[in-house]
Amino acid sequence: MKVSHVVNKFANIVYTYLKYPGYLKFQSKSASDIKLYQERKLKHIVTIAVNKVPYYKPYKSEIDFDNFSLQELKKLPILDKDTIRKNPLDFIREDKNINNLQWKSTSGSSGKPFKVPKCYFSDGIEVMLGYRAWSFGKHSYGLREPAIVIRSFSPKENEPIHKRDIIRNFWYLSPYHINDAHLPVFLDTFKKSKAKVLKGYPSSVYILTLLLKKHNIKLPQIQTIITSSETMLPKYRDEIESYWQCDVLDWYGQNERTVTVQQCSYGNYHNNDDYGICEIDTDNTIIATSLNNDIMPLLRYHTNDKAIPLLNKNITCECGRAMHIPFKGIEGRQDDILYKEGKEAIPTINFYNLMEKFQNIKQFYILQEEDLSVNMEISENQPLNDKELFELREGIIQRLGNVPLQINVVKEIQRNKQTDKVKIIESKVKP
Repeated sequence: MKVSHVVNKFANIVYTYLKYPGYLKFQSKSASDIKLYQERKLKHIVTIAVNKVPYYKPYKSEIDFDNFSLQELKKLPILDKDTIRKNPLDFIREDKNINNLQWKSTSGSSGKPFKVPKCYFSDGIEVMLGYRAWSFGKHSYGLREPAIVIRSFSPKENEPIHKRDIIRNFWYLSPYHINDAHLPVFLDTFKKSKAKVLKGYPSSVYILTLLLKKHNIKLPQIQTIITSSETMLPKYRDEIESYWQCDVLDWYGQNERTVTVQQCSYGNYHNNDDYGICEIDTDNTIIATSLNNDIMPLLRYHTNDKAIPLLNKNITCECGRAMHIPFKGIEGRQDDILYKEGKEAIPTINFYNLMEKFQNIKQFYILQEEDLSVNMEISENQPLNDKELFELREGIIQRLGNVPLQINVVKEIQRNKQTDKVKIIESKVKP
């Protein structure tokens, strides 16, 4: 790791402790104060964009900086991922050395992995938003509150299925090992952590819930459950809420770090208005504008994610927060759960995380047959070499075990003719 990256990591930790009290106070602001805050931050980002970012320079004369409001954003075009891919340097500030930037890869949940540079305090901002989100329910939490995390952890063979992040006080458990054999490890980790917060993919929390229910085990220490990165299916929520009897708060965001939307205890999704601006297009697509990324400004970014629209656009939440409510929920991509050897369920998001590493893969599709065999199709931006294909195969085997696996390179991943959508992960296995 570069010395500059180590310094940045330390700076983000300090930044988090200095700024977190202000982030907590923001949720108490009035609607008018929030609007003024957004206008100030948006004006700053747009000023940088039209003066220093090649793609946005032609729009400088169209923006009224003397009478600036949020409506000026509408003068900019909606931006999609493919447009950025064609000429990525056109979207990065000319006064930045790309060799010194830190990059964030997307998970490829649309089947198209992607990466963007991070602003200097991006990691600290993500941490603060995460902790603040925990307090959107009935309980309040501070920095370094212990949490059980059943996501973003893929131990290799013969490695422990648990680990601890001392800095954040996160106790990780492998979402690949939620089964009878490893249940004692899970229970021991819950006990040692003294955690009141459980974080995970909707599917990993759901699978754990079914396992605990099977053994009639209750864990009353958990007061708040935070889910993200997958669609929270109704059957998942019903099962989780019924068994845990606590706040189950869903979170929406993207690895591009443009907008994040957090559910409160009344079930409403509040946009983090200090983080980004969330628009809903005519076809209910989420259009996102980052208020933090001044290195690669993503203004009116087409996320490819679908929202469930509000029936009442002027809703006021009983929680008292004026942070605006952009949609009723996320339609998302309702991928199926995959199964490893022994028919153990695996959250699909783990495969998106694997695909982050393969930027030459344009799109992918995974089909699991009833006999657990897997057929994977990939289309390429650039041909994958033998090393990349080997690492891809090993990554899948690490997650699913030694199931029959076939990887085919195709020209294009086909859309479903009925829905016009690409279902990235599909399983014919009967639970």
